[in-house]
Amino acid sequence: MQTIVALSTPLGVSGIGLVRLSGPNCYDLACAIFKKQDIKPRYSYCGHYHMLSEDVLDDPLFTYFEPNASYTGERMLEISCHGNPLILQQVIRDCIARGCRQAEPGEFTRRAFLNGKLDLCQAEAVEDLIHSQSLQALRIAQKQLSGSLSQRLQTFIDALTDQVAFVEAYLDFPEEDLPKENRQQFKDKLSRMLQQIGQLIQLHQFYTPLHGGIRTAIVGAPNAGKSTLLNLLLGQMRALVSDVPGTTRDFITEWYALDPYTLKLVDTAGIHETREAIERMGIEKSYEQITAADCLLWVVDGSKSLEDAVKALQASMDPGRTLVILNKADLGLNSDMEAFFDGYTTCKVSLKEADNLKILQKTLLSFLNARYQNFSQVEFMVHERHADALKLAQQALQKAQTLLQSGGYDDCLASELKEAIRAFEQITGRIDYERVLDKIFSTFCIGK
Repeated sequence: MQTIVALSTPLGVSGIGLVRLSGPNCYDLACAIFKKQDIKPRYSYCGHYHMLSEDVLDDPLFTYFEPNASYTGERMLEISCHGNPLILQQVIRDCIARGCRQAEPGEFTRRAFLNGKLDLCQAEAVEDLIHSQSLQALRIAQKQLSGSLSQRLQTFIDALTDQVAFVEAYLDFPEEDLPKENRQQFKDKLSRMLQQIGQLIQLHQFYTPLHGGIRTAIVGAPNAGKSTLLNLLLGQMRALVSDVPGTTRDFITEWYALDPYTLKLVDTAGIHETREAIERMGIEKSYEQITAADCLLWVVDGSKSLEDAVKALQASMDPGRTLVILNKADLGLNSDMEAFFDGYTTCKVSLKEADNLKILQKTLLSFLNARYQNFSQVEFMVHERHADALKLAQQALQKAQTLLQSGGYDDCLASELKEAIRAFEQITGRIDYERVLDKIFSTFCIGK
């Protein structure tokens, strides 16, 4: 096994930059680089970094880890240098010159998986922990890193394994005085398991908004108050506000946290009829954002009459994912507005009044809670890979359930139970699926 090296902190100027090594030569490298013998594992030392040329490059902290107490399950060395990219680059080049190899994306975590330090669910949780965009996603990722999803799946595997053993014993040794099979008891267990699997599959719909944030497009006619809404939520002048129509010609994206949700806000160009080429391009992009969005904040000047532009836009605004902001309520709302927006969730405010932020936040939170029911109660991050495998297990167990109900208690039943077990083991990684591993770890960053 070759010793690998990579930068494990983002490239750029910073106070500290961490270079990580993993493999059999880490101890010898630490002794050679820092001119030190008898390095104690898991202790931090400060020493001179000696290049192969014997020049001193930096005075970093370094820590050596033994295989039984490291992230990868191998010998590891972590070097905390000053965060000058030139220093970090020289450290990596020097390690490569000493026989190391540049690590591939996700290779440290892949080695941790292959060495039994993590199962596949936990390995994916590392990636979720790094890239999650909400506090709730972070909490779930931390639980899955500790094994919460793996433990749930293991209960399924254990229960099915016991039943397979019973079925095969009954088939292979019919002359033995085995306990009488309890069909009803197993039917009940199978029904409960199928219900739990169905609930896990349903959780997949929450993965993208939970992990990557809820893509929320702010749309409406020119001068309705879209940019004012963005600025009010962010608490800063992020978008220009003007009485001149068409100020926003391209979309602006910002993150906004409203616990337990994180919204990826997209302020779009005002939608209206125009002959101006650049404005038309901006409006086309607005419609693209409407299609791509998880949620829509439709800002309407509530003081005006219902215009054709508002009516035309309605065809694109699904009430189930749209919150209508009836702006300029201080000027008095048009009486036709409420009837026109029947079926939509609405919020009547004046966005130029900062005091109305709490009203807006409360309405928005209520709207999100209604759309993402039990979002704060989500227990697991169910990836698409997980959902696909769970569906395979579900199909196999449904076939097993049909066999039980029809009295078909034979090798076909055992085969379906084994198929379900294999599907669960695909998720935890007990089966060696090289292409699955390649796909998963290719999404990791270098140094992790």
